[in-house]
Amino acid sequence: MKFIPGITIVIFSFFIALSHADELCLDCHADKDLTMFINDSTEVSIFFDQGIFDKSVHSGFSCTDCHEVHEDHPDETRLPKVNCANCHEDVMEEYSQSVHGLTPLKKDVPQGTCVSCHGTHNILSSDDSSSMTHKLNIAKTCGNCHDRPDVLAYLGIRGDGPGLLFHGSVHDQVMRNNPDLNAPSCIDCHDYHLVLTKTNPRSTFSKLNLPKTCGKCHQNALNDYTKSIHWQSVLRGRDESPVCNDCHGEHSIISPEDEDAVTNRLNSASRICNSCHASEVMMKRFGLDHRQFESYSRSYHGLALLRGSPDAATCTSCHEIHAIRGAADSLSSIHSSHLIQTCGQCHKNISAEFAAIEVHPLDQESRNPIAYIIKHFYIWMIILVIGGMLFHNLLILSKHIRDKRKAESAKLRYQRFLPFEVYQHLFMFLSFSTLAITGFALKFPDASWVQLLNYLGLTEYLRSTIHRIAAVIMITISLIQLSYFIFTKKGRKEFLALIPNLEDFIHLWQNFKYFLGISRERPKFGRFDYGEKAEYLALIWGVIIMSTSGFVLWFPEFFMKLFPAWSFETFEIIHYFEAWLATLAILVWHWFFVIFHPEKYPVNLTVLDGKITYEDQKHHHPKEIIINKKNKK
Repeated sequence: MKFIPGITIVIFSFFIALSHADELCLDCHADKDLTMFINDSTEVSIFFDQGIFDKSVHSGFSCTDCHEVHEDHPDETRLPKVNCANCHEDVMEEYSQSVHGLTPLKKDVPQGTCVSCHGTHNILSSDDSSSMTHKLNIAKTCGNCHDRPDVLAYLGIRGDGPGLLFHGSVHDQVMRNNPDLNAPSCIDCHDYHLVLTKTNPRSTFSKLNLPKTCGKCHQNALNDYTKSIHWQSVLRGRDESPVCNDCHGEHSIISPEDEDAVTNRLNSASRICNSCHASEVMMKRFGLDHRQFESYSRSYHGLALLRGSPDAATCTSCHEIHAIRGAADSLSSIHSSHLIQTCGQCHKNISAEFAAIEVHPLDQESRNPIAYIIKHFYIWMIILVIGGMLFHNLLILSKHIRDKRKAESAKLRYQRFLPFEVYQHLFMFLSFSTLAITGFALKFPDASWVQLLNYLGLTEYLRSTIHRIAAVIMITISLIQLSYFIFTKKGRKEFLALIPNLEDFIHLWQNFKYFLGISRERPKFGRFDYGEKAEYLALIWGVIIMSTSGFVLWFPEFFMKLFPAWSFETFEIIHYFEAWLATLAILVWHWFFVIFHPEKYPVNLTVLDGKITYEDQKHHHPKEIIINKKNKK
């Protein structure tokens, strides 16, 4: 009977000692201003908040349960790190095998520890909504490291980290909006403590284990996928074959209902299936034709899909989504025995011949020689018939031009432009046309007219050489014109006549009223009307912009010593869009007034010899006649 009181005294004395030890610790660590230096440079707080600790899962523990305090503490020697394995031995065994438990290759990269994920004195149960490891907080907790630029650089990841990418994903949205659905967070896919690298066979997200991991929630999709040719290929060791994340993504997965999702039915063909099945290198490894997607894109299904049709058949409409099987598999949706059923999903009451229509029309010559012959028959018909029509109409047009020229030759005409200006215009037209054709040929290599030029021998070397020769010709012509404006009396007079003034705006308003039927009076233009002035000033602007940007693109090694790197792309954009602006201005504005204007059709003959009839001058430039008469007097 005396033994029991003795034990009681021992236990009571032990707890008194522990309590006394905690009081000793708090004598210092209850001070909010208590700090210490790490590495003689970084000052950190070592204040202990008893209130926070009392709310933690370790409430009731003594300081010395976790901290090994020696007799002469405090001193300048730091205490040993807390060893959580003293209590959590099984967890620590898993952690020591994980990527977090391994020593990082770089000392400046933080290592994931117990404290990194669980905290220190503030550790709460994972069921507590304030806990760092609570389902709604775990992405932020992981992101504290995995969203850091230095950690991402160490892991070889560019862009945003997984924590940021996960935010807004379908998993994140479901988890926050419908907690009862138990949507996954980081630890559901990567495990808790035994986080392994993807190359580790035991990893939950290795190539072989990822479908099983996703299948914990998506069981039906897993059942279908494990029947697919993709999964069978993975089992045979073909890492190129896709598993879940190859199609759906990883951290930033969004719902297929979202129009921006890669798995949206309008996007899946071009953004998922195409990424592998249009790869010539990858398809050769499997003995498949990389032109399948290209052929689909030319079919009605593919063209309708590109136009955004919600009913157009996509890859998954025929091949299924997850249970994709090879055509030779008797269970495949594209097996000959199932084609009527597959096509019948959209097309009702179809025959076997309808189902046999080629969806991926390739190698037409061997597959369908009749269609091949008819296609080439029509190609030659188009060349001969349309070419004959063009030749016929050119004859008629040339006759009208000759008749117009003959009629004008009999009239009073005067020299509006000097002969050298006429030749200058001709070379400007030829050089500009050459620049436009050879320039856009670089930007649109797949266009049929560019492929025809390539077939005729326009290699990239030849194209770039011709483009630069035409540029030099245009710049030379522009410099000759500039010299004419500066060094000749007539040239200076011409330049002054091209400068816009207030009268041009009055003429523009008068022209609007005349062609709207509001006024019967036409504006009385002088040497140049407002349109000719604007067009010539636009030419000066365009030559300066295109020449400047063109030389930077021609000699980037030299100019990048003078300009910052970002300027090269900027010059590319300027050159490209200025080319569009100039080309469209020529087609829409200049050609209208030179060719298609009812008063000028079939062509303004002034471009041929620089002369204009007295009637045309009186009709369009009446003010110039008055000025000329005054000058003669």
